[in-house]
Amino acid sequence: MDATDNTGMALGPELAAARAAEGGTAASIPGSNHPLGPDAVAILATEHWSLIAARSLLWNEAYSRTTIFLGALSAAIVALALVANATGFGPRTATLALVLLPVVLFLGIATHIRVVEINQAETELMLAMNRLRNAYLRIAPAVEPYFSTSPHDDEQGLTASSMLASFGGRGLRPWGHFLSNTPTVIATIDAALAAATAVLAVRKAGAATALAVAVGAVAFLVVWTALFLLQRQSLSPLRRSKPRFPTPPDESLFMLRWALGNVLRLAGPVRRHCCQGAGRVGAVRATAAPSSAREVIPSLR
Repeated sequence: MDATDNTGMALGPELAAARAAEGGTAASIPGSNHPLGPDAVAILATEHWSLIAARSLLWNEAYSRTTIFLGALSAAIVALALVANATGFGPRTATLALVLLPVVLFLGIATHIRVVEINQAETELMLAMNRLRNAYLRIAPAVEPYFSTSPHDDEQGLTASSMLASFGGRGLRPWGHFLSNTPTVIATIDAALAAATAVLAVRKAGAATALAVAVGAVAFLVVWTALFLLQRQSLSPLRRSKPRFPTPPDESLFMLRWALGNVLRLAGPVRRHCCQGAGRVGAVRATAAPSSAREVIPSLR
């Protein structure tokens, strides 16, 4: 329930945090002799909102850049289709494609690099917000059961805050996660553009079709692999900085048990539903089966 003043109206996050901090005991951070004063909650809440605003701006930029790139790609494809429809897919169309496609490819590579930088900045922001949650829990330990995200600024904490925990509690899996995110989609489109440009250039030079296809495949693999490996820079903040509040070993074991418990709880209703469905199917088959079969089906059930 939101904090309210004497008029019954809800307070803002800063005022509510300040009211919650009044009259409380000061909490201290390990390794520091300076206790957290009564204004700590308000200061931490203000910093938290600043980080959230910065994260929102980053994602707005990512969406804008991706939209610009896809819009330029669509316009180039429409222009090539109109020219090919009017003049036939001949030397003029190939020349126009060799002019437009490299420009779109440049936009795509620039978009991919910037989106990777945005993911890296988001990783830093999430680690910073985890540190703030750690301070919140030191001030008010009783609210820990209500936190869905982690108060630790290590790999396991980032995994929990990103809702990317893998089965078995083994933390982040960059190769599996990076195959489905936005930079990978942009990298795939860039690789296709590079392959198309290479094929058109080789064909315009008079090379055979087999050679053009081979050059296009090599161009696709080289560009896609290079851009995919670049995405690993998104996790560079984890490699550059030492965690200030690492996840305790006992909490790691608790997270593993919690994940396994959720999987078993989710599997229970599915198993019961499947058994009920199998029972209904068996009953229908038993109705239409001979008498000898009706004696066998209940035992199988």
